Amino acid sequence: MSTVLISSGVFIAVVLITVLPYWVWSNFFSSRNKAKKERLQTIHSLVHSSKSRLDNALSYLPENELEAWLRSRSRTFVRIENLIKLAHSQFTVWRLVGLMLVLFIVVVAFGLWRQANPMLMLMLALASASAPVLWLSQKAKKRGKAFGDKLPETLDYISRALRASHSLNMAISMIGKEFPDPIGTEFKTVADKINFGIPFKDAIAQLADGIQSRDLNFFIVSILIQHETGGNLTELLDRLAKTMRARIKLRGKIRTLSSEGRASAWILGSLPFVLAAILWIANPGYISLLWTTSQGQNLLLLGIVLLIVGLFVLNRLVKIKV
Repeated sequence: MSTVLISSGVFIAVVLITVLPYWVWSNFFSSRNKAKKERLQTIHSLVHSSKSRLDNALSYLPENELEAWLRSRSRTFVRIENLIKLAHSQFTVWRLVGLMLVLFIVVVAFGLWRQANPMLMLMLALASASAPVLWLSQKAKKRGKAFGDKLPETLDYISRALRASHSLNMAISMIGKEFPDPIGTEFKTVADKINFGIPFKDAIAQLADGIQSRDLNFFIVSILIQHETGGNLTELLDRLAKTMRARIKLRGKIRTLSSEGRASAWILGSLPFVLAAILWIANPGYISLLWTTSQGQNLLLLGIVLLIVGLFVLNRLVKIKV
């Protein structure tokens, strides 16, 4: 059985190594692809006067027919695109997939060279390939948190601008100029869309596509309802900002109360790796039995599975939604 798995792994690795150079050449070094990108940049440089506006406009254009087809047929492709957008990363879907394939191939090739346990090798390869996605998820989460923490101050700014007889569109444009990233970047994108002729309702609704924040959803729904029904917008924004500050304060209290559980998760999660490093320094021959023998590889595989399950349970215990 192991011989069949090794043969299958070698075949897959050879196929991927053969296809990967062509993919890299066609996406990064093809003269046709370069000419197409140069034409797009030339056209949009005549419309936009700043590099940031150019980047925002190009991000909404499909690169080729394959992307348009995948976007209409594959939910996974759309989710990856949304994750990259939420993380505000320079990655494209193809570069991200290429990086994941490279990591997968490297780990599989190293495992075949070391004749490692096929299941352990597969788990490590999948974990390595999913690392970029996890990194983008954490980056998107961190950016969303920074946006949510600054949002009450932004609402106060809009309220003061409205009291000073500025229009809502003007207030959004002022936020894009005066506030730092991510608040300034996202609101500047909304102001650019409105200036380019996109209806206000569509532009403000698309604000949630570029950021991951629950408080932002409340703000968008409130603005859309007020836009349809009318009312005192300044009073609405003041109350919404007060509610958001109360939610942020409550989240801080919950984070303080759950700090012991999170510290336990970090300690218990890092303890096996720290102990393995100490044993490797003290007696390399003793700890090397874990990956040089089949019994040790089975134990190592079981330990990784149990560690993942334990960290998942601890994370669910300390994670409280507000």
